[in-house]
Amino acid sequence: MPVESSTRSSRHRTTYPISFIVVGGGIAGLACALALRRVGHRVTVLERMERSAARGENGVRVPPNLSKILKASIMTKLVFMRYESGELLGEHVWDAELLEETQGLFLMLSHSELYDILCDTNMELGAEVRFNVEAVKVDAPGNSVVLSNGERLSGDVLIGADGEHGECRTAVLGRRDPGTPTGLAVYDTLILMAFVSEFDTTVSEESWQFAAFGRGQGVVAYRIRRSEEIAFQLYAADVADGGCYEDGPSVDLACITRDNEISEKLGRAVQGARRATRIPVRQYADLEDWVSDDGRLVLIGEAAHPFPPSTIQGTAMAVEDGAVLAKLFSHLTSEDQIDSFLYAFQEIRQSRVGDVREAELAGIFTITADGPEAAARDASVRAKAAMGVNVLEGDGSTESVWEEYGVVFGYNCEDEADEWWVQWGRLRQRALEVDAESEPQLQITPAS
Repeated sequence: MPVESSTRSSRHRTTYPISFIVVGGGIAGLACALALRRVGHRVTVLERMERSAARGENGVRVPPNLSKILKASIMTKLVFMRYESGELLGEHVWDAELLEETQGLFLMLSHSELYDILCDTNMELGAEVRFNVEAVKVDAPGNSVVLSNGERLSGDVLIGADGEHGECRTAVLGRRDPGTPTGLAVYDTLILMAFVSEFDTTVSEESWQFAAFGRGQGVVAYRIRRSEEIAFQLYAADVADGGCYEDGPSVDLACITRDNEISEKLGRAVQGARRATRIPVRQYADLEDWVSDDGRLVLIGEAAHPFPPSTIQGTAMAVEDGAVLAKLFSHLTSEDQIDSFLYAFQEIRQSRVGDVREAELAGIFTITADGPEAAARDASVRAKAAMGVNVLEGDGSTESVWEEYGVVFGYNCEDEADEWWVQWGRLRQRALEVDAESEPQLQITPAS
């Protein structure tokens, strides 16, 4: 799966290359580093884990707004059912005209595949990617970071891509931010396709994504790795404290599902699942500033806007961040522009990310709803299926969560950065040039 940019053939390169230090070598950090290298800047990525530990095995869904930046298995259909009974509620086949309009596709792949693509391409393009190095102090005023071995690294700009619990978010916010528990967690695992196909022949159909609606629990599943495995993400009650992807697989899914009613096929699939990684679903308040008041430190990805785990747009928003930042800095011609570009990045991204994150959290609450809300949701889906139409089209309770997706998927982040440059950036650059030209020059008269 090659890495492509929607504007690769016309990519603008800076005439004033500077150095960036990216703290955090996950998807957000690597995607940002790659974008910056492509426009001519120097980049060092610092990842505290070994590469083998940083590349997870869980699945990643890539929506059209991301696939137009990164070109993997294609998903064309959503299948909805009841978690407890296995009742098929309806289907949604993505409209070819919609996908053509958004200029992207729905792709499905593993985290490790995406990670390796980004990491290897970074190295090919000359970015320095360092593993097993931990930044223990972020010095925004000094544009530097201190590593656990005492080494200090300095750059022109620091990029915080070390997640919601990292040092960079703490440096900008001034405190740790644990978030607010929702009572839910996602249990993320894999199931062999060969195991499931023994009792469910429908899984042999290509290009699907499956969602099961339940009372307080729900499932999202899709095929990855050339359809050899199924990425299986169970949303259910959180049963412990803490938890993150770095903890690795530790939970037996059968222990989570055994006290609740579950359909026969889902129950059998759970029996074949590998141990799952538990990640709590938390809500985070929006940060007022993504740029430090004390220096040239900017937050991206989960460090700036933590998303619910395993949602379709979490990865997309992180990659979009890097694309926008690089697009802005492709126009860099002097040091005087750096601060304005950082704040332009924040201005472009904040409202976009806030709206998408709210929709993603609402999606989780929709598939796990109970009571009248769940009854209305299921009735809406059944009615659409009975009419033979896509269940996410038209008016109804279920569509309210997805109604903005046409706008979300059709978004081109690089176009937004270009629009800012045309409307504001170029004018500011010209103003700086005029000011420089009008400054009186010091005349020195030789002594007689």
